[in-house]
Amino acid sequence: MARSDSGFSPEVAAALSLADRGIRMRMGDHHALFDYWRFAMSTICAVDAFYVGFYREGRRIVYPYTYDDAVPVERYVPPEVFGYGPKGQAAWILEHERPYVYASDNGLLLHHGVSFGDEQRPSADAITIPIFAVRDGGREVIGLASIQSYKSRTYTAEHVRAFEWTARSVATVLAREREDELNREELAVAGQGQETERASVVEVVQDVSEILAGLHARICAVEEAVPIGEPELARLVRELRHECERGQTETMDIIARPSIRAENLLNSLSAKEREIALLIARGGLSNKEIAARIFVTESTIKGHVSRILRKLGVEQRSGIAAKLERFLD
Repeated sequence: MARSDSGFSPEVAAALSLADRGIRMRMGDHHALFDYWRFAMSTICAVDAFYVGFYREGRRIVYPYTYDDAVPVERYVPPEVFGYGPKGQAAWILEHERPYVYASDNGLLLHHGVSFGDEQRPSADAITIPIFAVRDGGREVIGLASIQSYKSRTYTAEHVRAFEWTARSVATVLAREREDELNREELAVAGQGQETERASVVEVVQDVSEILAGLHARICAVEEAVPIGEPELARLVRELRHECERGQTETMDIIARPSIRAENLLNSLSAKEREIALLIARGGLSNKEIAARIFVTESTIKGHVSRILRKLGVEQRSGIAAKLERFLD
């Protein structure tokens, strides 16, 4: 079969051109972005299952989008957070920074991970690729994505390269979103509306509450439109509205109730460590700035910071604010 200048077959090259355009059009809506990415790959090869995950501190991965066409609509696979071990597929991708293919070990690494979707039907072929971000002149693995099939020998080397190609388009969208976010921060008035590196629990809860409020309004509209002669349908919609209302209450309760774990973390620090940790969390002060403020040497602050990171179970200073945000007021 003839190939284009890109090295792809003409059919795949045409599909990738459309995919790139569609991916870039979905900036700002990550569910639509990942859903379209799955669809775009399905125009090139079979995609029975698909997921996207992003690495986080503490050997965790956030999976914002998971799809399995064998799972009925009523058993939708929700977003989840999982830990990963040192010998699984996630760790392998992070270490080797290249795609993993099922044929390389007959799926041994793939099946070592956490199952999702229809767990009674193991995948018989798969491609898992790293998602990169360009930072400080180099590239860094920030996540991974996987396409899987219930039929063996589904994917070819061209499919691997096509999946990597679309991943670069997705990474471009994510980088542009991040750039826009940083630009908005620069325009913020000092001390007013500036965003931290990571959204606070309160901000996240407020965002989720707005989504649930919109969902509640649409459920209410459906409830009003149910015909009088459909009592069973009316009951189901009413129960759905009650579940949404319960979700709204429980979501807001996250910031209403005290966090015992957070209090225990704070109490694990000595008085001096607590003072330094809160200074870092509030203003992101450097070791030199903290040393000048509390009248100790910079090397002393470095020792304290190392112990704080260890006690709070985080690897970077930005994690201190995330752990202690409830106490910043």
